[in-house]
Amino acid sequence: MEVKVRNCKITDFDMVFSLFHQLWPGKELDKNKLMDVLSFGLRSSEYEYLCAVLHGKVVGFCALAVVHSFWQEGCIAYVIAMVVDQEVRGCGIGTALMDKAADLSRLKGCKKLELDSAFHREGAHLFYETIGFSKRAFLFSKDL
Repeated sequence: MEVKVRNCKITDFDMVFSLFHQLWPGKELDKNKLMDVLSFGLRSSEYEYLCAVLHGKVVGFCALAVVHSFWQEGCIAYVIAMVVDQEVRGCGIGTALMDKAADLSRLKGCKKLELDSAFHREGAHLFYETIGFSKRAFLFSKDL
């Protein structure tokens, strides 16, 4: 299976949008708002968006934000979205995306690569631990 990880382009949006339905099943997604988020990130040096492509189709997506962290006393990269098409999970695509994310993070001078993951995503938790992540904190959220 020959997967290529590359920078995301605006023309990838429709395929990435279909992956978001797998990432957040049951959530009503606003295509225009998500397009705005992607467009903003593509123009910013603070974000990196990666696509995994297999046979010309986007089958994985990873978005990073560079964050200045008091806790880490410097920059970290924070994974704000990560998804692999359910049809090709377990084939190394997630690992390829996260390896590329780690490489980009190092190039940007980041000390750590961090992410959050919902409690029910136990398969994802196992994946992250398998590739070297460790549990460090809980994420708390409040609607505004």
